[in-house]
Amino acid sequence: MGTIRRGANGGFSGKAGSVIGSSWKSIDYIKGLPKKRTKPMSEDQRIQQARFGVLTRFLMPLTPMVRIGYSQIQSDRATPMNVAVQQNMDRAIIGTYPDFSLDYAAIRISEGRLLGGGTVSAVVETGVLTVNWSTEVNDLMDSNADDLVYIVLFQPEIDEFMSTPTRPTRGDGEVDIMIPDHFLGGNGHVWIFFSDRKAKRVSRSSYLGEFDLQ
Repeated sequence: MGTIRRGANGGFSGKAGSVIGSSWKSIDYIKGLPKKRTKPMSEDQRIQQARFGVLTRFLMPLTPMVRIGYSQIQSDRATPMNVAVQQNMDRAIIGTYPDFSLDYAAIRISEGRLLGGGTVSAVVETGVLTVNWSTEVNDLMDSNADDLVYIVLFQPEIDEFMSTPTRPTRGDGEVDIMIPDHFLGGNGHVWIFFSDRKAKRVSRSSYLGEFDLQ
C-alpha cells in the first residue's frame, strides 16, 4: 500500500496498483511496475549484462569510497555508483564474451578536479605497503595540508579489498599499511585519491600499480 506525503497533492511512497512511488534527493518519482520478460535476451543484451556484472562485482564492495569519489559527477541526476559504472564501463572492461575481465590500471575509483598527490609511489616490503605522495599544496587548486587521502588495495585471488583504518592527510606525505596474512602470497593492485575535509571535492584517482604481496 502506498503512503501519501504532504497531503492529497503530494508524492507518495510504496506500491499503489500498477505504479510505485519513491523519492530521491527530495524529488518525487512515480514509475510502473516492471514487466516480466516474455522473450529471451538478445546476444547484445547478454553481452551488456555480462559486462555490467563484471564491473559491478568489483565496485560494489567499494561503495563507501565510490560514494565519495563520484559524489560531484552528475549528482543531480544519478547516484555515485551509477556514475562510476557508466564511467568505467567502456574504459576498464577487456576481453570477449563470455570471458570479460578488468583492466585494473584503467579503473577510476574517483573523478574530480581537486589536486592529486603529485609524484605518488608505492612499495611492498615484508608485509607492509608503503605509499608516498607530495605534501605540496596549491592555492590555485584549492588544496590543503588537511586534505584526506584514500588508499585501496585489492587482492584478486581472494577477491578482497583493504584500506587504512584511519585516513592520512596530504600533509603526512606517507603511510604504512600492514597487510593481513591472508592477503600475502599473491599480487595486489593499489589506487589513491584525495578529498577535502568535508569530502565535497575530490581528485581523480591514480592507479599505483600491481605489487607482489610478500
